[in-house]
Amino acid sequence: MQRITILAILLLGGAGPLVHADELWLPSIFSEKMVLQRDMPLPIWGKAAPGAKVTVALYKNNDRTQPLAEGSAAAAADGGRWRVDLKAVPVQKRCALLVTAEGPDKKRAERRLFDNVRVGEVWITCGQSNSLFPLETCADYVDALKRRCDYPLMRACAVGVRESHSVTEPQEELYSYWGLVKWNDSVWQSTRESTTDIPWGQTGLSYFFARELTDYLGKGVPVGMVNVCAILPVETWVAPAEIEARKELHHLRGKGYPNATGRGFMANIMPLAPYAARGVIYYQGEMNAGRCFDYYHGLQGVIASWRRIWKRKDMPFLVVQLPGLIGHMAKERRPSDMDAKALAAYKGGNVDHSWCYIREAQLRVSRADPRVGLAVTIDLGERFDAHPPRKRPVAERLFLQARKLVYSDKAVVADAPAPTEFARDGKSFVVTFDGVGDGLVGKDKLAGFELRDAAGAWRPAQASIEGNQVRVQVDGLAEPTGVRYAWAGFPPVTLYNSAGLPATPFSYPEVDLHKHQPK
Repeated sequence: MQRITILAILLLGGAGPLVHADELWLPSIFSEKMVLQRDMPLPIWGKAAPGAKVTVALYKNNDRTQPLAEGSAAAAADGGRWRVDLKAVPVQKRCALLVTAEGPDKKRAERRLFDNVRVGEVWITCGQSNSLFPLETCADYVDALKRRCDYPLMRACAVGVRESHSVTEPQEELYSYWGLVKWNDSVWQSTRESTTDIPWGQTGLSYFFARELTDYLGKGVPVGMVNVCAILPVETWVAPAEIEARKELHHLRGKGYPNATGRGFMANIMPLAPYAARGVIYYQGEMNAGRCFDYYHGLQGVIASWRRIWKRKDMPFLVVQLPGLIGHMAKERRPSDMDAKALAAYKGGNVDHSWCYIREAQLRVSRADPRVGLAVTIDLGERFDAHPPRKRPVAERLFLQARKLVYSDKAVVADAPAPTEFARDGKSFVVTFDGVGDGLVGKDKLAGFELRDAAGAWRPAQASIEGNQVRVQVDGLAEPTGVRYAWAGFPPVTLYNSAGLPATPFSYPEVDLHKHQPK
């Protein structure tokens, strides 16, 4: 506090008394080390004494003679709320944000100065355990540790209420919950402040995404990752009003943990918006396994309600499609410890696995919305671990989508192969794909394809690549009625595009998600 006070006096030439009372308040997302979004209007908001004039200024290099943006507003008579939208500013490696509130009597002023601020790219990550997956347990942690000083302009912010499912009213403040030193505010951290480790506030997914973004834009562009995560299902991140607007989600209203609708949104998203950010990364779906219909409408609800509260109809969302998994085992109970009967029963759940339908829901949402990008990760899972440690390639595939949707890179191959057309051709099914890049590629012998017979049974099939199509057939099956690929919890993954992206799992005719959810 003493350092901030001295800097404020120096910056302002000692003008006026500096009084730190409790009327001037800003959400803790505004703090030392924060990253503000470049080239986008910057909303700054908070509370002050009713009627006070609030002035916000962003200065280059803490120099009052170099204002980058300024604005003012009057604190509301009812509650003292205020908001100032600063104009868009370009990249800044170091600047200061000064907020001043002057009471109606003009006899006192309150000031808040944040002198270690950067302006660059800001992304929000949201999800459950795989979004939270710590960097130090990732498969590529050693590489991250070796290169920790190569990215001095990367920062992470951990925000969120630890038990947001208990929140019943919209919140105004955010709280960090990752075991950081501070538990009562959000904490911005730099990846260079430790010489032996990488700060706890950075997750593997957000770290590697930020690194990809930095390498792409150049190391002179600051990158901030705001990580808002909790072990909760999709419905918690949907605005209560959006729940009401979607009759398909009405049956979830009034449920307790973990299906408390809208709680995560009220606890973590309402107080975060409208903090300027480029886009959102969403990695969640595990807790909705077995409830694919809820997930399909819930994911649409998340996207719609977040875009509404940010007032950005085109706000991009990058979604991670769930990876391969047979079933989650505790580390102390590995397959090698199970007898043959127990292991066979466990593996039996691989067929028509509940995650197949969550992946299908994610695919449909992405195909229907041009501002939603899908990162297919079916080949990055672990048979018996719902928390696969390979988060770097997940982040790389997400960033390919960012390059395409956000940074207008027309040369990038971002999409995985996905079916666009199904045609019966005699005894075969011919599936046409987009997202092929320079062509489809088979790894070893194509496997994982199945055809359905007239009785509804699925049979393993042979497949061959023909340009941007795959021909699928079964010896002795004259009239197939359906075709699917990689439709299992942990399927063989053999079909890729020229960029090395795996084809998404699919099933035709289209499955009825409502029928595959318990009533």
